[in-house]
Amino acid sequence: MNSSIEHIYERPIDPVRGTSDRPPREFAVLAELSRRLFDRFALAGYEPMSTPVLEYTELHERKSGAAIVSKLYELAFDHQSDARLCLRPELTASVVRAYTALREAPRSPWRVSTAGPVFRYETPKTGVLREFEQVGVELLGASGAAADGEIIALADWSLAATGLKDAKIRIGHVGLIQEVFERSGLPRSARSTLIEMLADAAGSGDNVESLETGLNQLLIRLESGEGASDPAARSDGNSSRDASTSRTDSAGSSVSDAEAEIDRLFRTLVPEVSGRRSAAEVLDRMRRKWELARTLRGGVSNLRERIRELAEIKGSAHQALSLLKKRLGESASNSIAEIEGIVAATVAHGIDPDRIEVDLGFGRGIGFYSGMIFDVVAATVDGTIEVCGGGRYDGLARVLGSDRDANGVGFALGLERLAHVLNLQGQKSERNAIDRSSTLVVAASAGCMTEAIKHARRLRDAGSRAIACHEPIGSIERAVSRARDHRVGSLAYVTGSIETPGSILEQKIEHL
Repeated sequence: MNSSIEHIYERPIDPVRGTSDRPPREFAVLAELSRRLFDRFALAGYEPMSTPVLEYTELHERKSGAAIVSKLYELAFDHQSDARLCLRPELTASVVRAYTALREAPRSPWRVSTAGPVFRYETPKTGVLREFEQVGVELLGASGAAADGEIIALADWSLAATGLKDAKIRIGHVGLIQEVFERSGLPRSARSTLIEMLADAAGSGDNVESLETGLNQLLIRLESGEGASDPAARSDGNSSRDASTSRTDSAGSSVSDAEAEIDRLFRTLVPEVSGRRSAAEVLDRMRRKWELARTLRGGVSNLRERIRELAEIKGSAHQALSLLKKRLGESASNSIAEIEGIVAATVAHGIDPDRIEVDLGFGRGIGFYSGMIFDVVAATVDGTIEVCGGGRYDGLARVLGSDRDANGVGFALGLERLAHVLNLQGQKSERNAIDRSSTLVVAASAGCMTEAIKHARRLRDAGSRAIACHEPIGSIERAVSRARDHRVGSLAYVTGSIETPGSILEQKIEHL
């Protein structure tokens, strides 16, 4: 056999795109951030719980919104039934499902905290992964500004415990946006479609201004379609014809000149009608479609202007609320009072009002949330980055088939993104931190190995962290060097029986 033949290695297998390994030091960073957050949650009365990673797809299709559902990791197998399964894309729906499934309704309000991996088919980039660790809290069975203020303040207070600096709170209100849609005069189906458009845009990080392009395109299509289907606009070149002038059709009904032209043109082009509908029914259907196009054009045009007005209302709480009252005071008085109450409740928790911004062009989660929405953003060398987000989602329990109190509000954050932001802010990384509480136990010679292992065990039994070196180290100088490599705070150098005084040399390690 030729000993010079090179070894053949299999091709390395990389992590799945959008996922990340977490070596011990990086894992420790995230674990420490989680611990600090949960310590704060507990002090506010939020108890930890967990939910399964696997959920029925329908759970998220019912309420999570297009921005989340479009990114689901759906599993292609379930041999027991036709049910579709997915990897959970977020935690809130799972927590509310668990709330509705409890045999006995919990005491209200129900305060819980949770954490775990979630999965979304995102485009991977810095700070954005397809699998990430999410941490959050939910307050179920509580309504009103006081509950909203508690959640906003808890998010800010908990993040402060991780060392986050220069954070600001942005507050919006999707209930106000929905009021604008309801007053647009558009049919319910059209409103639902446009809200989904907004949910998609907001889920991609855009605000309500992103709807303007879509609304403009829709207006162009409607105007083009109406021009093509309005014979009165082109029958005799008389563009000044009064469309409100009435005459009587063959059935004795009062119709406008434009509708009469539709009637005349239809009967000229289609003298005989076959099929289930009569000529009168077909004509009536055509008239209603034409009128719908005119209604849609007016409604979309009005909605575009209202959306533009909302997007311009942004600034300090005082400035934004003053402008909101001036522009929409009569039509949205309830929402305005609600926003005022939320800001006041947040300030009551000790939040500096100068750190609060009201932004009514902020439409994230409009397909999921029902009222207040907020996020916490932080300044970094790469610009402002969203660290945490949440809001009120009243009605979710009902959507999941429960008759329990359907009020709910909460927030969530991604641990990896938080760690990224803290790093950008220049906070010292814990990846290479020195563990001052740890001791490296080494044997000076092979004959001392058993004694060194006994000493390491004794330290652990006493509650100290001890790392045993698996080979005799030789000189004390080499032992100190090895302790520095392990980045521990202490060295135990064993030279003989640990029962013999003086056989263990203990030394604090100085690190450069």
